[in-house]
Amino acid sequence: MSDLLYGIHPVYEALVAGRRVFKKLYVSKSRQIRRIRDLLERAQAEGLPIQYKEPDYFRSLLGGSVHQGVAARVSGYPLVDAGAILRKAETDDELPIVLALDGIVDPQNTGSLIRTSLAMGIHGVILAKDRSAPLSPAVSKASAGAMEHMLIARVPNLVAALKGLKKAGLWVVGAHAGSEQRADQADFNVGLVLVIGGEGKGIRSLVRKTCDYLVSVPQNKVVDSLNAAVAGAIVMYEIVRQRRK
Repeated sequence: MSDLLYGIHPVYEALVAGRRVFKKLYVSKSRQIRRIRDLLERAQAEGLPIQYKEPDYFRSLLGGSVHQGVAARVSGYPLVDAGAILRKAETDDELPIVLALDGIVDPQNTGSLIRTSLAMGIHGVILAKDRSAPLSPAVSKASAGAMEHMLIARVPNLVAALKGLKKAGLWVVGAHAGSEQRADQADFNVGLVLVIGGEGKGIRSLVRKTCDYLVSVPQNKVVDSLNAAVAGAIVMYEIVRQRRK
């Protein structure tokens, strides 16, 4: 199985991360900006096969996708299991922070949440096998390549995975707009899993019941509730803010 990554950041970050096997790198003949030159230098240093193509080639290959004159045929995304995420936290000598996505189907939201996770030092992300966006090149593009560095597990049953993490000593916290407990009033100085629910529907009932407690983001009542990516980013920041204190 292989993927066709596109865009400067996803391709460059996949190359830096070293978790995928590069089969071919395609670069537009008409694009010679510095970021592409940096990518080419690294690719050449690693002996990767590079093919220079006309702009029409990218349109035929990727349609209207924003490719920036760069694409790469690479091996499939390297998934891990939940145990690998906990081992990373142990190696880092930190309390584990795991992000669990329950029904996030929009690649833009998934990519944005993964990008924030990497920036906030989250140890890994767990997705349900069903009812979630596939870890596609579109998600890597939306994450600006952050997906290529993140440990991500896909599980057949999210509830079972959360219960397993609870047995490992983690608390499960759900971000839920209807909760009276504000995120900035909760104590996040424990090993925890933060659950973010899907667009529109939020966290599913059974997953919500599996959470140890729920938190909400305080906001002006004049506006509608925040979308999944924004709410998730705010709660992740609050977790990290508390721990840095």
